[in-house]
Amino acid sequence: MSWTMCRWVWQLKSPLHIGWLPAGALNRTRLYVPARALWGTLTAELARRQSRTFPDYKAVGQRLLEHTRLSYLFPAEPVGGEWKAWLPQYQENRGLVWIREDGKTEEDCPFRMRLLSTRPGTAIESVSDTAAEGTLREFEAIHPYWCDGDDLPKPVAMVGYLFCKDVALEQELKAIQEIFLGGDTRYGLGRLIRVDCSHATSFFQGAEVDLGTPEPVVRIGFAMAHTRMDGLSGVIGAMECIAGWDMVTGGLKAGELTWTPGSCWTEKRHCAVQEDGLWQIQPA
Repeated sequence: MSWTMCRWVWQLKSPLHIGWLPAGALNRTRLYVPARALWGTLTAELARRQSRTFPDYKAVGQRLLEHTRLSYLFPAEPVGGEWKAWLPQYQENRGLVWIREDGKTEEDCPFRMRLLSTRPGTAIESVSDTAAEGTLREFEAIHPYWCDGDDLPKPVAMVGYLFCKDVALEQELKAIQEIFLGGDTRYGLGRLIRVDCSHATSFFQGAEVDLGTPEPVVRIGFAMAHTRMDGLSGVIGAMECIAGWDMVTGGLKAGELTWTPGSCWTEKRHCAVQEDGLWQIQPA
């Protein structure tokens, strides 16, 4: 059975924190949502809808892994009545830049200033109900509105693609209108509302997609997810080791060195979207 592809748009209704490497007392955030984090959120939502008493997270999570593939979500703003995503891309003489789908370009530092805000936080001593010694910190969060100083602030959304080969499961996912994603959701962070979900024929930047293969394959010249390093050379970008807990298999996922989103190669390559959200370059 071939895959179907939908482009969906999730608008932020509260600040969003996606954990990343800290810098001193600052807990930083990614500017995009990895597929693995989105998979966990969708698993929790579907499992709770099926049973409020004893949600079967493992079975639902496995079903999603078998019948869906998820792209990363990238920040977007409304332009001319459409949501245009900002995509990272490394350039040889400029480093990391962000390119909007209509071609507008912005350097990484001013882009972060437009998108992020910081919030204070601390741990609380249960005995005294006061701040614990040495725990005062700040953490970054993606703000629900672009910080442009406009009279009418523009909302922020996260845009990505859903690949599915199970019609019933696709309808279940499309029925989800609200999700809570990322860190500190119990304190009101990470609330997103779906504002659009429609079938698509191409990927970000009009990239071609083959939906008739065992895994969806995107033909593109730069990474839109963490990409396994097999078969890649002459890459301009950055590397990151990806690890974490895999609650489906019940163990720690071994660290794996990957190219980060935005890393570019010399020519367009065929990239398979795998079940863990990572990309795998196909043999030429």
